[in-house]
Amino acid sequence: MKHIKTLVLKYIMVAVVLELVLLSLTKLRFGDILFISLVVTVLAYLIGDILILRYTNNIAATIADIGISLLTIYLFNYAYIYITISFRAALVSSLVLGIGEFVFHKYVVRTMHWSEQERTIS
Repeated sequence: MKHIKTLVLKYIMVAVVLELVLLSLTKLRFGDILFISLVVTVLAYLIGDILILRYTNNIAATIADIGISLLTIYLFNYAYIYITISFRAALVSSLVLGIGEFVFHKYVVRTMHWSEQERTIS
């Protein structure tokens, strides 16, 4: 249950940031940005929050999330024929998301209650 609540909160954060940034920098539609937000949320949660944050620290996980977001958003250029997402728009979106991710990771660490054994790479 804690993963569902955390995923929903992350999706809301990502969707709000991407709607604000990508709506002003691209000609993407609202629904397109919501779909991009969903993909970014799932990938960043599984890789950045569950794998990297669990075994490293907030800064490493934030950097990873910025990279995941940048790559994912920019790769959507290949999914949309009618519109392009500039590298600048993807970078600005990812950097703004990084600020939110830094704060969000503090929440994740508090709510997941990973034991020391779970945080150790075997």
